[in-house]
Formats: sequence, C-alpha cells, structure tokens
Amino acid sequence: MNRPCTPDNCADCSDMIVCRCLQVTETQVVRMIERLELRSVRDLSKYTGAGEGCTCCHAKLQEYIERFHCEAAALG
Repeated sequence: MNRPCTPDNCADCSDMIVCRCLQVTETQVVRMIERLELRSVRDLSKYTGAGEGCTCCHAKLQEYIERFHCEAAALG
C-alpha cells in the first residue's frame, strides 16, 4: 500500500518533492534526465520547471543529472 508523501516519510518515496517552488517531484526529474539525456540544470529546468523559482534546488538537480545521466548512459 502506498502511503501519502509527508515530510516524515518523503525521503523514502519516489514522489519526493525536489523543487518546492514548482512542486516538481523526483520521479519527474529522473524521467526527463533519462528520456531526454539532459546534462545541465538549465535543460532540466526547461523541460520540468524545476529550479526556476528560488534556485535553492540547483545543487540537488545537478546531483540527479550526474547520477541518472551516467546510469542511463551505462545501460544504453
């Protein structure tokens, strides 16, 4: 059973909010990185909106790019 994503359990769920300003989830970010082979925060922002508000999440977005772009490249 899926439990609702709350601040207490959000680190364990795939719908964790990565960009609080625009409510972009981890699932959305990872999906775009893998599908479009995005390599920059600017491109990720263009396709998801993440990072276009206060920019506080840019470091986290870069971590996702580095992790999931490399994983997608290794599989492809």
